[in-house]
Amino acid sequence: MNAKTFLVISLFLNLGLAAALLRPTAPAPTAVPPVAAPEATPAPPVTAPAPRPRTVTQVVTNTLSQKFDWNAVESDDYKKYIANLRAIGCPEETIRDIITADVNKLYESRRKALAGPPKKFEFWKPGVMMGGAVDPERTEKERALNLEKRALLTELLGSAPDEKPDLLASTANQLEAMFDFLPSDKRNKVFETMQDMQTKMQKAMKGGTPDPDDLRKLMKESEATLASLLTPQELLDYNLRFSITANTMRMQLAGFEPTEQEFLEIYKRRKAYDDEFSGGFGGPLNLKGEEKQRQQTAEKALEDQVKNLLGGDRYTDYTRAKDYAYQAMYRVADREGLGKEAALKVYDMKKAAEDQAKQLRNDKNLSADQRTAALRAIRDETERSVKNVFGEKGFTTYERNNGTFWLKGIAPDVAVPKP
Repeated sequence: MNAKTFLVISLFLNLGLAAALLRPTAPAPTAVPPVAAPEATPAPPVTAPAPRPRTVTQVVTNTLSQKFDWNAVESDDYKKYIANLRAIGCPEETIRDIITADVNKLYESRRKALAGPPKKFEFWKPGVMMGGAVDPERTEKERALNLEKRALLTELLGSAPDEKPDLLASTANQLEAMFDFLPSDKRNKVFETMQDMQTKMQKAMKGGTPDPDDLRKLMKESEATLASLLTPQELLDYNLRFSITANTMRMQLAGFEPTEQEFLEIYKRRKAYDDEFSGGFGGPLNLKGEEKQRQQTAEKALEDQVKNLLGGDRYTDYTRAKDYAYQAMYRVADREGLGKEAALKVYDMKKAAEDQAKQLRNDKNLSADQRTAALRAIRDETERSVKNVFGEKGFTTYERNNGTFWLKGIAPDVAVPKP
């Protein structure tokens, strides 16, 4: 399965997951604690991290209904609160439930505060699909907050209740930023469409990789449904976040680092082309004859439009960023913290080495052995230069991910004789 096919399949499955994570759920019912007698003498204080709102509870029994002022029992000091609950005869299990629910509510509000003010989802920033939904720094803060909450519950109750870690909670919160363009009254309908896409995709994959024509049909059906639900601007905003065209651009253009306006203008042109000529996996349709010629003409027109839009130097950056060889170099340089300049340096080495190799192959004065030795020398020297830029660790990663394929194109690996 190639990278583009994997991207398409992952996109469809993740769209359904995003919809499931963000669909609102009904709140769980809150139990009303039993009430009986007056307040007890307070125990030594353990202060809660923040005050809670006061409530007045309506207590209903089989024989009477009366107002009960919960202020007589509730306290900002959790140990005093527990002592008061015990004094009115509240069972230990119920006390545990009340305190756990109160602490959970307190820490949930603190967790939400980690997000700060809503941030615009930067659809033009390069990276892997839906990568903008992951914030490692915030995830670490939420983990620390959960540890703090468990420590408080253990101090108050002797032990913290067992709870399964919600591994997707922080992702769901961060995914909300991707829907900042959509009014809340439309979100559920869009989520239903996204989950429907995922269900159909899973059915299409029962025999393995889905048929490209089936996938193309599914994509068109889903977009038609969305177009009936959203305004043209909302549909554009949706596609800038979730369409195969936009996600492919983010994957391809990491080294280009487009501005918001550049990404938007290129996207509009590429989306129009993809809608007509791209297959289910984002590659070209298997066209022949006049249809193939029309596709080639449209592809050239697209490139001319992008070139006119960006200008000479910027267009050079754009075409280089789409080169698979440069993408591999950029990923290594970025991972090793070497910056874009390191990727550009290695890319120039590649071009120089390939130009030298081409001249040698065209030199009729060299024997086959001389040509082979000279090509091998170019590869060895270039490989040493690339290692100097990436470092041993970076070069090993680069080699492991098949980034060095072009070096093998200059001179193949030396066969190791069998013993």
